[in-house]
Amino acid sequence: MDGDDVIVLSGLTKLYEPTPRWMRIFARSHLTEPVKALDGVDLTVRAGEICAIVGPNGAGKTTMFRILVGLTTSTGGTATIMGLDAGRDSEQVRQVVGWMPSEDRSLLMRATSKENLQLHGRLQGMPRRELAERIPYVLETVNLTAQTESVVAGLSAGMRARLRLARALLPGPRALILDEPTGAVDPIAAHGLLTLIMDLVKQERLAVLISSHRLEEIEALQSHALLMDRGRVNYSGDLDSLRREWDRPVVEFVLDTPAAAHAVADNLAAQGLEAHVDDTSVRCGHAGDEPVGAVLARLGPLAASIRHVREHPMPLRDLIARVYERGTHA
Repeated sequence: MDGDDVIVLSGLTKLYEPTPRWMRIFARSHLTEPVKALDGVDLTVRAGEICAIVGPNGAGKTTMFRILVGLTTSTGGTATIMGLDAGRDSEQVRQVVGWMPSEDRSLLMRATSKENLQLHGRLQGMPRRELAERIPYVLETVNLTAQTESVVAGLSAGMRARLRLARALLPGPRALILDEPTGAVDPIAAHGLLTLIMDLVKQERLAVLISSHRLEEIEALQSHALLMDRGRVNYSGDLDSLRREWDRPVVEFVLDTPAAAHAVADNLAAQGLEAHVDDTSVRCGHAGDEPVGAVLARLGPLAASIRHVREHPMPLRDLIARVYERGTHA
């Protein structure tokens, strides 16, 4: 293991066994057959790196996070943080990892920001003197100094999200695990929170795992990405490499008239390209290694009615969808 490797997963597996028959009358929901929530996941996150975990509901993201913070155990493989085993050394792991859950339910809404941090710190076993130093520091870090004595119920959604981040920072962690940190906040507050996280990563060389359903945020993080589906890894790598391998640009032709646009669209369809008309605009996908000029050349005289040609990168949502359509590609 490299000295900068902070979070290391190797063959991590989690199997949920069927609920015993005698327990089924007491359980809200029960499994009738085994479910593999994680299936041999490998991942390394180094100091100063962010890794975005992407996947639909049931992909295994939350199970992975729960294993790393000691809320559940793995069935196979290993998960370590700073060389500490997440299962065997869970108490020490909590001293080096900051956990930010996705919802406000873990906050005491009738208590103040300071009181929430004091309670959380004591539950983690932090000495009172250390807490007295860390609480003002983390509140200042997340720009909540003015809200130190404010009751949590009166804070905005963005402020409550920053308070949850402050709580994760309280023990001075080397790793942060953030489960949909911007899920309940507006786009402006979300941008501020992500900027804060990226600044922390650079300043303190933290290793960060973050899950989000907002793909534009993941792209803005310029991070490593782990695409998961039903517990397995479909892709692991940086987003630039993902684009180089999977991107299929969309070419937009802007023409003089709607009639000319329909004529161009018919020609492109005859070439085997999928084309969509919107008034005087035609959009079509083409092979990424084929120059746009080759497409234009095949349009013949119709090319004379084209006023503008623009090439658009594939939206990240469509790019990721292509990876899932093709299946596992780790």
